[in-house]
Order: sequence, then C-alpha cells, then structure tokens
Amino acid sequence: MRFFTRKRVVAAALVAAFVAVFAAIGAVSKSSEPVVDTTVAEPVPTAEWYWAMAVSRSDPDVLLLGTSSGLYRSENGGKTWKPTGPEGLNATSLAQIGDTLLAGGVRMAKRGSPIVRKGSSRVATDGPALLAASTDEGETWEVMRPRGLPDVTVQALVLDPESDAGVYALLNDGRLFRSTDEGSSFQLVSSELGAPPWALAITEDGRFIAGNMDSGYYMSDDGEKWQKIDYTDSNGDRHVMEFAIHPADSTRVLMTSTGVELSTDGGKTWQVALRSEEMFGPVAWAPSEPDVAYAVGFDHSVWRSEDSGESWVQVT
Repeated sequence: MRFFTRKRVVAAALVAAFVAVFAAIGAVSKSSEPVVDTTVAEPVPTAEWYWAMAVSRSDPDVLLLGTSSGLYRSENGGKTWKPTGPEGLNATSLAQIGDTLLAGGVRMAKRGSPIVRKGSSRVATDGPALLAASTDEGETWEVMRPRGLPDVTVQALVLDPESDAGVYALLNDGRLFRSTDEGSSFQLVSSELGAPPWALAITEDGRFIAGNMDSGYYMSDDGEKWQKIDYTDSNGDRHVMEFAIHPADSTRVLMTSTGVELSTDGGKTWQVALRSEEMFGPVAWAPSEPDVAYAVGFDHSVWRSEDSGESWVQVT
C-alpha cells in the first residue's frame, strides 16, 4: 500500500570507549525534571557518541550539540560549550521548526552503551523516549509528552519541507511518525521505514535519503520503495552517520562518514569535502548564513565551512 504522497509526507575518554560503542500520551507540559548546570563553558565535551547538531536561525555562532551525554550549547562557533537540557538524555536528534527547537532521543541510565545492535544494523539504545522543546535557542527546555508517539527511542527527527509546523520522528524500531503541530501530537505513517533506522533526511521535492553504519546508503522517491545505492566512503567503508540539507539549495547535501562528503545533485553522487581518518557525526548548516556549515568529529574536533561545504577549517 502506498503510504507516501507529495501532500501527505515529504519528504525523513578514549579510543577504547569509542571502539566499544561501535561493537507517550498527553499534552505538552513543562518539565519538573532536573536540568543540568550551565555555568561553565568547556571545549567539546567527551562523550561516547556525537549524534546531531543545529545552528541558531539568527546567529551562525550559536550551536546546539546532541550527544550520548546530553545537550550542549555554544555561543562562539563551537570553541566552548555549556551543558543544557534535561538530564539523562541520549540526544540523538535536533530539529528547528519555526521558533521551536526540538530535541529527541532516549532516557539513559548512568552506564550503558548509547548504541545497540539490532539484527544486522546498529541503532540508538532501547529505552523510554524523550522529546524536549526550546523557544530560546536552546538555553532552556521543556519536556514534551506528545499524543500518539510511542514510548520508544527516537532515532531521528526530520523536518517536513511542506509544512511550517511539520516534523517526522523515526523510532529505533523502524516506525515512522508524523506531526503537523510542532511535535505536540503524532500519527503513524509507516510501520517499517524500508531502510535501516539510523540517519534520515527529506529534500524539498519529497525524496528520501537514508543510511547507516553497516549497510550504507539508500534513496527513495516516495518513502515506500527504497533503492540501496552503491556507496563507499574515503576509507572504502560504507559508513553513513548524519545528513544536512542546505537551507537554500536542496541539491546540496552534506553527509558525515570518515570525514565529510558533499553532494551537489541531491544525494545521487558524493565527493569528499573533508578528508580525515576520524569518524564524523553531527553536521549542520547555518540558516542565517547558508554558506556556513559545521561538523563534529569523534576526536572532539569542530570544523567550519564558509563556502557551502567545499572546504573546511578546524575550529577546535
């Protein structure tokens, strides 16, 4: 059964620790949960996993970083960071919808791997879902309890290009849900995505791109029929970590892997933009200055591009 149409869905510390990692019904409510201290700014925090990034709509130097150790905020282009957001959040995803910034993931115990293997692929660890919202660019947060979204790990949040209030939530079991009210409520779109649940993005013309660390890269014209694309990164592996679609030109897409890859044809082909021996994770464009982009490596490095992803300079 065809469940996607252009109208309904557009669109989706130490080396040893790093190696080990590899191997809700109700209305939005204010959180009474503890919020982490935000008084001290430090370099990129040490975390077992770096998931996602978002850049302020008004200031290209204000960044939000989602990690397995929670959310962090920078006001100086990634040079220093302060913790923010709910405690105990394995923050897998960030999405800016209008003036609201959403963070999704899973509540995580003090110890445990932030990722697990399910079948032949890896996903974020199982646990109770956590969705939080900020309307002040990540300084303060409210925990949400959206109607219709199961209490299952949020693997990725994906903007709906056809709706100003639209967002998709991909769960780590492969189910895809859609919200048309900035995450207050969700409806099931698909019980199985059709590609392994890891990284997902949707272009303005409704094409889906997806990928994961194990089997590589996938594309779909409608979100239903998926094609596995022959792709290898600069090390000859098939790792796909995260995507970022240019805010003014959806044919220009960044993808992190070993280093950073750039596509200028909407994800059909890729070229190396930042060659590295390190795995990279979070990547994002700056909406107020669309030629600016940021990426974070698993060696705690922050990189910035000022020419639409063509070249990169290390910030830290």
